[in-house]
Amino acid sequence: MIRRALQPTKMDACATQSCQRCRTQKRRCDKLPPICGLCQRLNKECYYPGPADKPRLLSVPNWADLTLFNLSHTIETQVSRLVGDGLQLESAAAQYFRTVHTWFPIISEEKYFALLKDVRVWNHSAPSDLGLLILSMALVTSEPMNGSIISSANSLYFSLKAFIGLLEGLGENSLHLIQARLLLTIFEIGHGIYPAAYISSAATVHAAAALGISEVKDGHPKRFGGPQSAEEAWSTWRGVIIANRYATLESEQAPNVAPRHMHLVSDKTVTEGLRSISLDPFTRLAHASQLLDESITHLHATGKNSLEGGAEGVQIGIHITSFLATFQNNEKIIHPLSDPALAICRSAMLDLLERGIDAVYRANEACVSTSLNILTSLIQEISLGKGSFLPISVPAFSVFISYSLYKAAMLYLGVPVISQNAKSRSPIPALKALLCHLGTRWLAAKHYLEKIEAAQAKAL
Repeated sequence: MIRRALQPTKMDACATQSCQRCRTQKRRCDKLPPICGLCQRLNKECYYPGPADKPRLLSVPNWADLTLFNLSHTIETQVSRLVGDGLQLESAAAQYFRTVHTWFPIISEEKYFALLKDVRVWNHSAPSDLGLLILSMALVTSEPMNGSIISSANSLYFSLKAFIGLLEGLGENSLHLIQARLLLTIFEIGHGIYPAAYISSAATVHAAAALGISEVKDGHPKRFGGPQSAEEAWSTWRGVIIANRYATLESEQAPNVAPRHMHLVSDKTVTEGLRSISLDPFTRLAHASQLLDESITHLHATGKNSLEGGAEGVQIGIHITSFLATFQNNEKIIHPLSDPALAICRSAMLDLLERGIDAVYRANEACVSTSLNILTSLIQEISLGKGSFLPISVPAFSVFISYSLYKAAMLYLGVPVISQNAKSRSPIPALKALLCHLGTRWLAAKHYLEKIEAAQAKAL
């Protein structure tokens, strides 16, 4: 039986002063925490000021009001308050498609603007899943300020986590909801919010599999309303798996999803693409993530210091090297440092090389040589960018770039044989400068910069 004491009465201990909202608006307050009667009736946030070191109760909603209709209305209100209405929605969407969409195209731009037009012209209420997608798009395009996530973005982040959990509890699941989950994971990856990114990426994989989008390429396009919607669903599935693999890499955890769901690019497509260098950017990113998955799975299966599986590791390294070669003199790539597929490939290779250098087998010398080649390439590419580093705007930076720069720096600092065989000056200042630049968009780069500086201080 639920204790009636969980519903406070005026016989319970009252606050010594009115809640902050009643004080600000000079209203009579019943001083009944955690939410006063007036704030509860008006459905407003309520809190009581107190000493900074004294815990205070958070407002808990009346769960009897938790219905899909009420939750949809709450989400719609948040969209109106944080993003806006009508043309403001279109402006926010345009910002998303100019930036994040350029390297992570999981949403059909044409379909999305058609949905917004329907909402604006006919004055319809946006469904709860579309509302969450709008908020997630706004969140992932927000930029940090003074080395921190701005307070409004932080509040939106926690609200979205709560809304997704509530909708899940109400049995809701849709393509828009999967896309909202995925963009939330991208936000977590970009700002180094772990283990949340690792956990939420795996949850998104399972939610997407439950919806059936992993089966779109197996002959079920009608399930999503036709070929165009099926193509968007497949792009979303690719994005879900790419994000999961990258979150696994950064969290240094074992793969957390069954491999039978993970094949994103056919061997035939890759073989033909490697010959003609004709793979589109998102397919290249998907294939790079497959190579990353092979690398992660191999490293965790063989154990951190094991010499077993050396031949398999070399073979994976050969596959990655072959794919890396396709990026050379590729006119479709604006700048090598801005390409997320290349960055993920380098991340996979550097992790393998680190193991190869530690292990005492024949590939050791080749690992050192390859590590030096990657470091040399990075320095050359940084110099091509000159003062601005990357010929793209700061908001359009990908979340997948930072780790490869960090790993290259740590290999140089942590493996004496690499620094001893380096023929040019230390790459560390250039790598740190680039991470500092990337950190103005994604705070994970700032965290990696701090780790490099800590390693340098330790080496002194």
